[in-house]
Parts: sequence; structure tokens; C-alpha cells
Amino acid sequence: MAEAALRALAELDQGQGVALPRLAKKLGLRVSVLLRLYTLMSDAALGGVAGPGWVRLQCEDNGRWLAHLTEAGRGDAQD
Repeated sequence: MAEAALRALAELDQGQGVALPRLAKKLGLRVSVLLRLYTLMSDAALGGVAGPGWVRLQCEDNGRWLAHLTEAGRGDAQD
């Protein structure tokens, strides 16, 4: 599931981020599942351990969540 989510983000992200509902629809997952999954792929520290930094999450002023693929994530998605 994580690999598919990373590849979908790589496919859709044109540098401006991708709305989580769009990714959820493409993957057949709930937005809440993607939010948790992409948080684990970000550089957020959970339990004192930072993640790999493949994804950057952004919450816009209107509450819309976007996922951005980082350079580190692009390298991993291409492997």
C-alpha cells in the first residue's frame, strides 16, 4: 500500500502538490488512511524517530490537504 501511494503521488504531482481526496479516489483508500500513511513518509518525528522525508504534507487555509513529493521521494519512487 505504501509503495502504491508513493507511486501515485509521483505520477500526479506536477510540483504544486496533489489533493488528498484525488489521491484517495485513485487508490481506493480513505483520506484519513492516506493522511496517516503520508505522515509516516514525511520527515515528522514519531516516537522520537524522524521519517524518511519522501512526502511533505500541507494544510491550506481552507482546510484542504495537499501532498507534495520531495526530491528524496522522487528518487525512491523511481527505484
